[in-house]
Amino acid sequence: MQTGNLRTFALLATIGAWMVFALSLLCVVMTGLSVAYRDPGNELAPLPAAVALIAIALNLTFLASVVPVLLWTYTAHANLRAAGIKGLRHSPGWATLSFFVPVANLFVPFVAMRELANRSAGEPEEFAGSSVDDVSSWWSCWVVSAIVMTIVMLTLFVDALPGIWVTTPLWAVLGLTLFGQLLFAGAAWFLIKVLRQVTDNQVNGAVDLGVFE
Repeated sequence: MQTGNLRTFALLATIGAWMVFALSLLCVVMTGLSVAYRDPGNELAPLPAAVALIAIALNLTFLASVVPVLLWTYTAHANLRAAGIKGLRHSPGWATLSFFVPVANLFVPFVAMRELANRSAGEPEEFAGSSVDDVSSWWSCWVVSAIVMTIVMLTLFVDALPGIWVTTPLWAVLGLTLFGQLLFAGAAWFLIKVLRQVTDNQVNGAVDLGVFE
């Protein structure tokens, strides 16, 4: 049983998620300020430059936090199998790698995480697919934020192409960006709750078998 590793990965993933949460909200605030105090005649104004730096820090932090989250996901699922729990529908490898598989990454990680949360809490096989509020909130925020930010990036990309005019007004792009960033922060917030819930249940022995102790 990898209780020590689970704690370590949960701690690292939680730290990363808190940093993503804080940087996302800071990016929202700074973006709002840069719009409110926009100076069209100064392309090197400090507020837009600060937003760009925060965005870079956010992206780097997110990428770095992916590693402990994936390691935690694999370890937590592996713990269930090591505990001898029957009827598990997702292997540790598939639950982890499904984040990177097109189409499957829209629903498999969510279903696998829901099963992980329920079975770690001691739920029987027939309740493995029962709704878990924090898991549903985490995945909803994550998927919608990804869709919104993809739309924003495509809009900006098309707008940058020579000879092509985009009809989307600037206020709409900014609104979508702020909305996407808030959802991103929400995803980090609910992930922190899921990490704590699953880790506590496994470490404290919510499952009948004492192998989590």
